[in-house]
Amino acid sequence: MRRLILSLAFIAAPWFYKTAGADAFTLPSIDDLVSPTLQTEAARLAGVLSQHRPYQGATPLGTLPGLDAFLEVSLVQVPQGLIDELAASGLGATLPLRTLPVAKLHAHKGIYPRVDIGASYFRLLKYRIYGGDLKWAVWLPDEGPTVALRLCYSNASLDYLTSETWSPQIVVSRKLDFAEPYLGLEYTWISGGIHGKQIQDVSGTPVEIAIDIDGIRATSASAFMGLNLRVPVVGLKLGIEGAYSFVKAHSLGVQLGLSW
Repeated sequence: MRRLILSLAFIAAPWFYKTAGADAFTLPSIDDLVSPTLQTEAARLAGVLSQHRPYQGATPLGTLPGLDAFLEVSLVQVPQGLIDELAASGLGATLPLRTLPVAKLHAHKGIYPRVDIGASYFRLLKYRIYGGDLKWAVWLPDEGPTVALRLCYSNASLDYLTSETWSPQIVVSRKLDFAEPYLGLEYTWISGGIHGKQIQDVSGTPVEIAIDIDGIRATSASAFMGLNLRVPVVGLKLGIEGAYSFVKAHSLGVQLGLSW
């Protein structure tokens, strides 16, 4: 099954890439990112695109064995701020698609009765993303909703854009016999950088344009809700999650995997 999940991950991502066209993943040109505002919005794009999304409710997995492994495929909207800044600079066509796909492999494990950890990973061509989360169920009654606090982290290199994100979350869910609906709120701090070179023709002379910037700061916040379904005995797990972003970088995704 592990080989099947790995195969699906690396089949799904190139399929999206080929279907949308290579230009679908074209980032703003390096020489376009001259203004601080455009740099901030580019870092925000890298942050929201690479953000670790656990696709888990508040209920802890337990420790016997308490393990989930699945493939996530999400669609993430390009932040409206970047689109507006590019349009204001006369570069509105730099991003041909307003929604970008992301696929990641996930593994989550219960390490204590109320504590879970998780990790995700993706790599394709010039794109590399990894992340993780730590969840603590602070309210776990015999009946009624469970409340958890979760901290998510991600690190990404998307061509010449780099980002690091930290996202504290509060999650509320109600676990049923074979389903767990959940909802939550999160706030994300993004630290980004731009590192790259580009050759341009200036009056018939090739000129190298280089940018090497670190410490770009941006933020994001969203409300999210989802539903996990688990087939008893078989352990097959299906899920869907949508997020409403306050910077208009909404996302919608699905997961498919196993739960033990």
